Amino acid sequence: MTTSSPTPTTARWDAYEPGLAGRTVRACLEPIQRGYVSNDEPWAVARLAQLRRGAGKAPEEVPELFGLIDMDALYTPEGRVRGSEHGPTAVHLAVTLYALHQQSQRASRMHVIGPQLGGAVRALMPQGEIDEPLRRRFVRAAGATSANVLAYRLRELILLLRRAGEPLDYGRLADQIERILDPTRRLAVRREWGRDFHSWRPRKDAEGAHPTNEGGSPATGHDSEEHP
Repeated sequence: MTTSSPTPTTARWDAYEPGLAGRTVRACLEPIQRGYVSNDEPWAVARLAQLRRGAGKAPEEVPELFGLIDMDALYTPEGRVRGSEHGPTAVHLAVTLYALHQQSQRASRMHVIGPQLGGAVRALMPQGEIDEPLRRRFVRAAGATSANVLAYRLRELILLLRRAGEPLDYGRLADQIERILDPTRRLAVRREWGRDFHSWRPRKDAEGAHPTNEGGSPATGHDSEEHP
């Protein structure tokens, strides 16, 4: 399986400071990912299996996951949400999507600081070409306005990223989910995803190559039916 990685844009990535949702996700995923990828610890394997049940679903749809994601930092002792009301939903979506993304990826970390959704999706396409079915999936995810629809559409993309071994910064994704669920801030997230999609470039040592699935064909979105 050959993958191409985005050209490092360290100035942009390093300048990004995660918000409360992003910091919460990074703190949650670091020990799980270390336990799963580096140490093959049974508790981490079991926790990812539990969290995967919530991938593509809003928190209220999977109450069995309550307490499995540490969200204490998002609430005051009085039970009020710190910051945006969408923060807990964003953390839930990001962590459960990561659990799906990391499934069976024992040699590579799928949560990596830096890569954004737009560039990761573009990395799935043949160099210099636009895969139209995959582009439409990306557009539909960006156009989601509810947690339920966004969760499902992101799940479709994460399955393709998993197949190709393309990582994401799930802390940053959580912050973007939090903002895209806010009607007053979602346009800025769409601009970020679009800019990242169009500015992505393969590394010099990966030019001419693009991600393939396990059967050797490009990892695109041709194999799935349309949904909300």
